[in-house]
Amino acid sequence: MSRSTSDLSELLIDAASGNDAAWWLLWDSVEPKLERIYSNPRNTGRMSGDEDDVRNMLVALMEKLREDDSRRLKDYLEKHRGDLDGFEGWLVVVAKRVAIDYMRAHHNYIDRRREINASTAGKWLVPDTLPSDSQLVGHRPPVTSRGSALTLLRYAYETLPKEQMSALELWILNRPYDEIATELEMGSAADASRAVKAGLERLRRRFRESE
Repeated sequence: MSRSTSDLSELLIDAASGNDAAWWLLWDSVEPKLERIYSNPRNTGRMSGDEDDVRNMLVALMEKLREDDSRRLKDYLEKHRGDLDGFEGWLVVVAKRVAIDYMRAHHNYIDRRREINASTAGKWLVPDTLPSDSQLVGHRPPVTSRGSALTLLRYAYETLPKEQMSALELWILNRPYDEIATELEMGSAADASRAVKAGLERLRRRFRESE
């Protein structure tokens, strides 16, 4: 759904102030353009052809814009309060940075920037087989489409307790439990694990009931 610059400006202001309805309307307005960016090989290389990678980059961008009480949106408003016409251009820059971070953290990508005399900044691996469950960072619930992921996230933001939602956000970004516990000032990695599992169970229960 296309919106005028004035409509987007109003949504941006309301979303940054904590209005969840405005946030989702803003996201629905810009998401098609962002998806085209992530699906373009000139921007994201081999990741552009993988629906899971495109969806994951969209989710990572959403998380970045929402973290710290929408700090980035507030910073943008503070700097451009008198002229919001450049918001979409700014968002594209943030989206491309998210894509770079996602690529560098990708399990099939080797970041070689710190290697002495490296001929390239990094390289992609072509795995022969999928890793076992024990080799994965965590057990991720299956999400078969971008639409399903966004539906799940909307429900999570609206219903989960803040601690569970914050823990789940970090877990989705592949942060280990000890880091989640430190960042959220929990007592231990076990506490972080319990918060994530409680949030996941609540989501699984909700979406089992809707099947």
